[in-house]
Formats: sequence, structure tokens, C-alpha cells
Amino acid sequence: MAEPLIYAHFWTLQPIMSVIEAARFAARERFSGLEIPCDPLDFWPGEIPAATFEVLAAIRNGEGLSYALYAHAEINPAARDAEQRRANEEMVRRAIETAVALSSPVLCLHPGIASELSLLERQGMPYETRRFNRAEIRRNGWTRAVDAIAGWAELAAQADLTLVVENEVHTKYTVAPRAEDLASMIEAVGRPNVRVNFDTGHAFVGAGLHEELNILEPYVAHVHLNDNATRRSDHLPLGEGVVAFHSIAPFLAGLNGILSLEIYAPDRPVEATLRSRNYLLDVIAKAGPGRAETES
Repeated sequence: MAEPLIYAHFWTLQPIMSVIEAARFAARERFSGLEIPCDPLDFWPGEIPAATFEVLAAIRNGEGLSYALYAHAEINPAARDAEQRRANEEMVRRAIETAVALSSPVLCLHPGIASELSLLERQGMPYETRRFNRAEIRRNGWTRAVDAIAGWAELAAQADLTLVVENEVHTKYTVAPRAEDLASMIEAVGRPNVRVNFDTGHAFVGAGLHEELNILEPYVAHVHLNDNATRRSDHLPLGEGVVAFHSIAPFLAGLNGILSLEIYAPDRPVEATLRSRNYLLDVIAKAGPGRAETES
């Protein structure tokens, strides 16, 4: 069995490190790579100094550290407004250029939100009217997202890049509130370089870890690993919540893709990252043959 590709995540380390410091940490601690989100605070495509790319490339070439890029969460494939759609495409183009500069094999995206649904609330008070059908609004947003991602996939294919779309079941107004919606989105896009980024905490909040993986597994090429203790997305370090990672251990052990530790622990990011990797390695070491078992 090949060694798992376990990546540290810059979002976890950002409270105490720059992106270059995080890369050096990941290389020193022998992670396979570092996932870097596009973020105006530290890493915004089009504004990243050339010197930063040079240092990251030196770490990659000298230490064997790989990178993965996460596009900014504000990119909304389901956008209705023409101006926002043009802005989204420009951000995607710049993100693809950045991914190429990092030699990232993937670019992570969200499936998008139907922002019109937020307009049907006033100060948190929704109103119902026969003029607006919420299910239809969401379906129309889903269709726009399919069209947008298909177009971006063509751009990504030219860069030999895979777009991985995250299961965002916990997000208000998402156009893919169920794993089935995301699976059908991938099928509708119909591009070999469009796959799924499977977030374990999001799946837990949704239909359940095993249940969502059972639907999405054929499409998964990238994983965000985090634990959960509530019905919101906690992004806890592994082993600090109640997610039954052992139930998907065979899947984690056999995945031909990146396992990224996207956890929230701003008071102890280094300890949380290292402990989470040890927890994951223990889960993988105990994996038996076969598909994921029913979640306990």
C-alpha cells in the first residue's frame, strides 16, 4: 500500500505563521504537502510577490514538499448577476495561474449558493409569497453552477488541473444541500477533471459520514479531514469530536489523492496538526480490506 499523501493546511497554521513559515514547518515535519487557501490576508492571486513563489518553489524542489490550492470561498459558481459571473471567472483564471505556479494538481471550489434566497429574508425574518418558489430558485442556481464549473473545467484542463468541488451541505442557501445534489452536479458537468473534495465534518453535519461517502466516493479526489461534535461545522482536530473515522478507514487508506488536515485550533495549531496526523495514521494503520463500514 502506498504511503498516504497527508497535507498540513495553511488555514490552520495561519494564526501564527506566514505561508512561507507554514511551508517550512510542513517540510520539516515531513508532511507530503501544504494546502494553501486564496486569502487576501496572506495569499491573494495577482498580488503575491514573485519572491514568495521563488521561496515556495525552493522548498518544493529542495524538500520535496507539494502544494494544493484552495480558491477563495467568495467565488460563487451559482451567481446570477452578470457582473459577479465575470468577476468569478477572473478570480478563477488567477487561481488557476497560481495553482500552476505552485505545481498544485488541484484547485478546490465550493458548489455555490443561491444568493437570491437570502433576499427573501428581512433581518432574519423570511417571508413566503407565491411569486418566488424557493426550490425553483435553488434548482436554477444549481444549473448555473453546472454551466460555470464546466466552463472553468476547460480552462483548468489546459493547465492539467483538476477542479475538486466541496460537499457544502452545512452552508445556508447552498445549491447542493445533499450529497446527491453534488454527485448529480459532477455528472452534469461531465468533465473528467471535475471531482469531489470530501469534507468529513460537513458530511457528519449532513446525512452522516458513511452515508455521504457512499454516494460521493466514486467522485472523490481530495479530502478535507476534520472532526465534529455538534450539528455545525466545528473543524475540530481529529479525535476531539465524535466522527467515526474508523468507519471509512479503508477508503482513507486506499485513496489516490490528498488527505488535508483542515482543522481549527488557533490556540495550538502546531500541536493540533501533529496530533491529528498521528490520529489519522493510526486510523489508516488499522484499516481492513473492503469498503467503508456503517458509521457507528
